[in-house]
Amino acid sequence: MKKMNMDRLDILSFLNGLVFYAPVALLVRTDAGVTTAQFFVLQAILSLTVFIFEIPTGVITDRFGYKNAMILSQVTLFLSKVLLYAAYIRGNYVFFVMEAVVEGFAACFLSGTQEAYIYSVYQDNRYAVKMAHVANFGTAGFIVSTLLYVVFYYFGGIRALMIATIITCGLGIPCVTGVEREPKTKHSEAGAKGSRPVRDSRTSTAGAAEKGSRAGVMVIFTDVRMILMIFLAAGFSLGFLLINFFYVDKLMACGLREELMSLIIIAYSAVQMLAEKILDRIESAHYRATMLVFIIFSGIVMMMFAFAHTTVVVVAIMVMLPLLLSVPAFILDSMENECIDQYGQEDKRASILSVANMVGNFLEIIFLFASAYIVRIGISSCFIGAGILLIVSGVCVFVRKRA
Repeated sequence: MKKMNMDRLDILSFLNGLVFYAPVALLVRTDAGVTTAQFFVLQAILSLTVFIFEIPTGVITDRFGYKNAMILSQVTLFLSKVLLYAAYIRGNYVFFVMEAVVEGFAACFLSGTQEAYIYSVYQDNRYAVKMAHVANFGTAGFIVSTLLYVVFYYFGGIRALMIATIITCGLGIPCVTGVEREPKTKHSEAGAKGSRPVRDSRTSTAGAAEKGSRAGVMVIFTDVRMILMIFLAAGFSLGFLLINFFYVDKLMACGLREELMSLIIIAYSAVQMLAEKILDRIESAHYRATMLVFIIFSGIVMMMFAFAHTTVVVVAIMVMLPLLLSVPAFILDSMENECIDQYGQEDKRASILSVANMVGNFLEIIFLFASAYIVRIGISSCFIGAGILLIVSGVCVFVRKRA
């Protein structure tokens, strides 16, 4: 397989992965007087902002270009880091709310945009590999910042961690500005010439494309395939949320110290980087079957995790589960973009992906507002339910695609 070279998009991902205060993200708020309940509200505000403005920003992105949207996202992300620092220094909850909203806008402009940009450059045959490649640089940045966290925290405390993060995020602005502009879509080029859209016969069917051209963007969401893929993507989001929120609780239930969580995060992040190597060895024609295998395996592992109490088993699952979820998630992204091509909506890619992401954001909002009640139900029940949801959704997507 052809080796992926490092480019500005990879460097940008690495810089944004350098969040030095990530291990004490909760402490950044609570040390400034924010209660645990208020912290969950802030996260919900962030998710709500993304949910409300996801589609409008997607439309703006399609109109003004993927690169311009990524620049705007990076600038907004930088401003959110500055606001967070100001909120911490002043201990002002209003500033924390403002930071959550601004960060939400940054996420909105990036949501669907980076995927659309990469797909426009690499297309379906290398898209999943490049997505994993870019994600690996972000993971590498996260690992580096986690390792350096102790040094910065020892010499300068939380303020040093936040300042270092602001600097690296700011460096991302000139980096993204130098990213090559995306190529024009075949659809938009054909439209400019006053002719019918030109489509690749490998990834489109005439009936679906003509139907999409006549009925507009929303017709794609009447397709059962797309609806099933959206629900499956929401299942992946739920799985990663459970990992982020409840891994440490499971660790403590096994009698281990919560300080070990940092080592486990580094371990599963490093293992997760293997997704690129796995995808690089799989032909795109075998993506659907590969996705089904990984989904079934990850769903079973999630249910096993609910009942596991042996330390070795629990830690092994913690390290492997993010990788098992990442591989099919990247493949699903590729399938969603392929569906967009089939409907001849290449020039509305960011808008469609933004709408698709809203389901995941909606579930995240519900999860954050109901976090206390979910804990009462039991962590094990959450992992069992997520595992079943993944398996059922994955099988439905596979069966529908074969039909």
